[in-house]
Amino acid sequence: MKFKNYIRTQIDKKVFPGISILVAQGEKICFKKHYGDKSIVPEKENLQEDTIYDIASLTKPLITSFLTVYLIERREINLNTGIKTIFPEIPFNIQIHQLLTHRSGLPAWFPFYLYNFDYRSVIKSMTLESSPGQKVKYSCPGYILLYFVIEKIGCGSFIELAKEIIIDKKKLKNTFFKLPEKQKPNTAPTEMGNRYEKKMAEAKHKTASEKFDWRTRLIRGDTHDANSYYLGGTAGNSGLFSTVSDIFNLSLEFFPQTATILRPESIQLFWKNFTPGKESHRTLGFKLNTSFFSSGGRAISPSAIGHNGFTGTSLWLEPDSRNQFILLSNRIHPVVQNLNFNRIRRRLHLLLKRDLNLI
Repeated sequence: MKFKNYIRTQIDKKVFPGISILVAQGEKICFKKHYGDKSIVPEKENLQEDTIYDIASLTKPLITSFLTVYLIERREINLNTGIKTIFPEIPFNIQIHQLLTHRSGLPAWFPFYLYNFDYRSVIKSMTLESSPGQKVKYSCPGYILLYFVIEKIGCGSFIELAKEIIIDKKKLKNTFFKLPEKQKPNTAPTEMGNRYEKKMAEAKHKTASEKFDWRTRLIRGDTHDANSYYLGGTAGNSGLFSTVSDIFNLSLEFFPQTATILRPESIQLFWKNFTPGKESHRTLGFKLNTSFFSSGGRAISPSAIGHNGFTGTSLWLEPDSRNQFILLSNRIHPVVQNLNFNRIRRRLHLLLKRDLNLI
């Protein structure tokens, strides 16, 4: 099969140490395979069945958006609820749907931990880059703000709410925000310290960055994203650890035919285009494959929804066929490389579809 040769080529080029792939149609798994190593530093370790990955920003749709829609379904909040009504001290006229669809006006990234571990106080003093609703700009701070919304409205910790409402209900045995020590050896490590994030911080936050005690050890079993790490495991933007099998089971919750937690009308919010006319077409939590920049590629249905994770992960769901494409890798191990990983994702989707006769 051509996709196997392509994967071997990428491993030989050291694009990623290894990769776990699962392709499904509805509730049927069509293909599940692991290639390469989970670790090359300090020594090589082969990928194992259901190696656990830091899935990074896949946390946004799979957990943060899902929990928000759960609260909306229960009429605790609605899409038009203003942040000021929840946190009067935050001086922004941002609505819930704008946070979920990356139209808040908040910046793409901000190193909260450099200034204060009380992230809400940092958000209060931030400056919007555009008026809420004006532009679609991917924003981690937007999802960090949703983290606090979920805790306030849900009357509990984000991690416990995720466990109670999603992880336990779905009986996900290898999905965690805080990994038990016994699970860490079966986890794919990420970067050697936060070198990449430190470099980003130095560009605009040089003085604060120089004073900060950055992680330098190999990151394994702790979330790679520093904003998530310094808030105790997640900040709503990242931090979830999981396997291809558990993500497959979780992805079934986004199809009305197999959803067990949310009602069908709530599920439709994950498929509705809230940003028509923009380059990036956004649903609640996901990107549509009709977007100008997409990792789905032409092989994936234009009406598909998907999301990437910085560590080298992605998920794409097709509505009619209910095809699911799950790619998990630790492409930032041991260092973050400057390459177009979306191009590799698109090529893999095409080859997988062809070789598995899914086109």
